[in-house]
Amino acid sequence: MNKYIFLFALVLCCQVVMGQRLQVVDTDGLPIPYVCVTNARGALVGTTDEEGWLESTRGEKQLYFSHIAFEATNVLADTVTNARVVMKDVDFGLGEVTVKPKELAYIQTYYRLIYLDDEGPIYFRGGVIDNTYEFAKKKSSCKKRTLSRGENGLIRFLISSIVGRYIDRLGQVKEESTYKKVLAAAQSGQLTIEGDSLGRQTISDSICILGYIDTDMEAGLRTTSFNMWAHNEHKQEAKLRAKGKEKKKKKDRHREESYYEVYRIDEQGRSRVDDFVMRQMNVSADHSRSDGRYVILLQAYTTARDYIDKKEFKQTRKENEVEMDIKELRQFEEAHNIPPLPANVKAAVDKLFEKDLNK
Repeated sequence: MNKYIFLFALVLCCQVVMGQRLQVVDTDGLPIPYVCVTNARGALVGTTDEEGWLESTRGEKQLYFSHIAFEATNVLADTVTNARVVMKDVDFGLGEVTVKPKELAYIQTYYRLIYLDDEGPIYFRGGVIDNTYEFAKKKSSCKKRTLSRGENGLIRFLISSIVGRYIDRLGQVKEESTYKKVLAAAQSGQLTIEGDSLGRQTISDSICILGYIDTDMEAGLRTTSFNMWAHNEHKQEAKLRAKGKEKKKKKDRHREESYYEVYRIDEQGRSRVDDFVMRQMNVSADHSRSDGRYVILLQAYTTARDYIDKKEFKQTRKENEVEMDIKELRQFEEAHNIPPLPANVKAAVDKLFEKDLNK
């Protein structure tokens, strides 16, 4: 009898462990990489890998899912069937703009960054950036208005002063998209790009899958998801092996740095700087002095696009010089149809701005 009780307990235990692993997919059944998953308090549970898998729900009963290109979703863990969670595409997009023979492309972007750990959000940074791209000189510039708040003054000061400018750059348009970087790496033989049975192109190296390219000619959009950190790590390890060396690791700690970008494309599949639609950067890693983990989640969206001359841009900058507070930032999100954060994360972020919101 004791043997049967033991076997029953073992089976039950296995079912619980297996139930903790789930996959996040879109409405077509395609896996969604780099989804940030939090619990009811807004604390980090984990992020999905390139195959859309969350390795463990950590025993949480309620789960919240956040991704730049999909509607925020929350589920009860014990109601998930077939270990799958489905997320719907966001209803976000820009109207077509007729290209005018003017010297500058004007692209307004909105971005928000949240630093999450096992305790919840401890830092938020957001802002609006007026980007310009001068076609003749192939040069971009920007004017930004940012707002940040940390769990305490020291955290805010350290993050804002040390990496604030780097964070702001991630919210700007880039002259070279992740897609073009992936193409260049493939042409040099570092990466392989090939179609798969799901109708998407898979990006991989000799070790593993690193991301995907989804091209929708009908909608005129291209999506690139790519694990930049793993790609750079594998390159470095290959160089060391070629020299008969091995990379030294102080501690066996996991880290990922992944990008998810959407650009408009023309009939030939080409895109330019001003075709930027949205970007998500997802950095996840272990804390250096504890067993906990953290995620830095950045989301950036194009909120306006036009073609202007320098005189018009000077006037636009003048009109946009007003500093924003958190209330105005929230109003800007609503006015520009920015997909909202999951309710739990928004509530936790609002606590950082509690004094400002109560004014």
